[in-house]
Amino acid sequence: MKRLILLLTALTLLLSSCAAQPAASVRYEALSPAENPYDAPTDDSGLAYTASAALHLPNRSGQRLIVQYVPLELRYDVHPARTILEALLSFPTNDDVRALNYGTVATLALHSRNPVEIAGGVCTVNLASSALQLSYSNLYTVCLSIAATMTELPDVDAVNILIADQAVAMDITGSLPLGTISAIPGGELPVLWEQMDARRPPLGESPSGTPVSATVTLYFPLEDGSGFVPETRSLSFPGQDPRQLALVLVNALSDGAQYVSGAARMPSLGRLLNVDPIVNDLEDGGRMLTLRFNAGLEETLQLEGLDPTVFLGAVHRTLVTFIPSVSRVHIYSGDTLLDGLYSPIHGSTLFPDGLISRHHFSGCLMNQVTLYFSDGSLLTPVLRAVPHDECASLRALVTELMAGPDADESARGLVSALPQDLGSADVLGLALKDGTLLVNLSGNFAQAVSASDKNETLLCYSLVNTLCDAAQVDRVRFYFEGDMPGSLSGDIYWGGEFLRNPGLIR
Repeated sequence: MKRLILLLTALTLLLSSCAAQPAASVRYEALSPAENPYDAPTDDSGLAYTASAALHLPNRSGQRLIVQYVPLELRYDVHPARTILEALLSFPTNDDVRALNYGTVATLALHSRNPVEIAGGVCTVNLASSALQLSYSNLYTVCLSIAATMTELPDVDAVNILIADQAVAMDITGSLPLGTISAIPGGELPVLWEQMDARRPPLGESPSGTPVSATVTLYFPLEDGSGFVPETRSLSFPGQDPRQLALVLVNALSDGAQYVSGAARMPSLGRLLNVDPIVNDLEDGGRMLTLRFNAGLEETLQLEGLDPTVFLGAVHRTLVTFIPSVSRVHIYSGDTLLDGLYSPIHGSTLFPDGLISRHHFSGCLMNQVTLYFSDGSLLTPVLRAVPHDECASLRALVTELMAGPDADESARGLVSALPQDLGSADVLGLALKDGTLLVNLSGNFAQAVSASDKNETLLCYSLVNTLCDAAQVDRVRFYFEGDMPGSLSGDIYWGGEFLRNPGLIR
């Protein structure tokens, strides 16, 4: 027992001696500074890149579509669809493929200032009137070629084709609608055309007696009144008379959206309309679509919680995207021809001579992007509607994130992970190098983070996860006024690359 006591005493003295050694004698190895092989971007020019695009064109025998790869100059903050389409329409005949103009004098081209619209997985392509010089079978091949090429893009599932703002008909009577189309991999082009041609009304017979089924694009207003978004659906029509097409579309709209997140509750259009939609043939070969609503239309819509411009824009866009050859549209409220609309959100929209066109509502077409806001402990993804032509802009996306949650998102308990009073001017430059997104933020941004009581980890990954989803990259590197500091408020190390972090997502 004494020997055990002596042993324990000696051990105690030894441990005390070790603990008493001065701290200066302990050596710590300093961490090597993070490697920084890139210069901080001072503008967004570093988002330009060259990539190979897959163009689907008919082979020389005209039997099927085959792929031709071409290098194109693109940008990460601009959707590539228009550049790819222009390359497709101008691609020349070679030993393997035919040009899409099929030897016509006029070159196929895009129509209007905004000839390509992408939202909700749907790409709408507006061709110039030169496409009308093609035979119906060749035009159908052009449409299939466009659909196959566009659906190569990750955010496009279906395609609408217009010619000079009008929906395409696939027969000489202008009755058979093309509808919304998708790629048909490996399909034999003559067989596909025979299948389409077999759907047209027999010559000499009324189109009202020939049923047809088609995929259509329906546009639904968003509950917040910011705009409308598309949804594709397969519908059956009892006949191909334009009035029959219009009535089925109106009823489908009245049923409401099935998949669109944040869509407004739709009223019965049959209750709002005096009569069913009217479609008349015009002497110039086009068609006039007339919608006659009950008097006091705008007030009725506002009582329903619907923005008048967005609601009528969604109805108009649905009908004219599907019904062939509609060149004029009139909308009546009671006996009054509407020559304009007022929206608390979108302001005044004027319709000269009461003629309503697609471009009157182009600012209402929205796409939905994913933003990450804080719920206090984790990040919550939300879908935010943004104008369709801004959804590819990384700068616009960061600005939306800086703006914070809207009223509905705030009511769900979400808050911005970022400090207040930040904006687009605090994003000094963006670039993409070797799969890493470089983000140069202002000194004001760094100071705001240092002074904020926000959770710095959630703040960082709110940006990282949002940008990785949008740019389809895995890594983000941050700079502040061109420098890459190790610390801002001391919670995390900013001197390296950040990976998308799904572990912080609720």
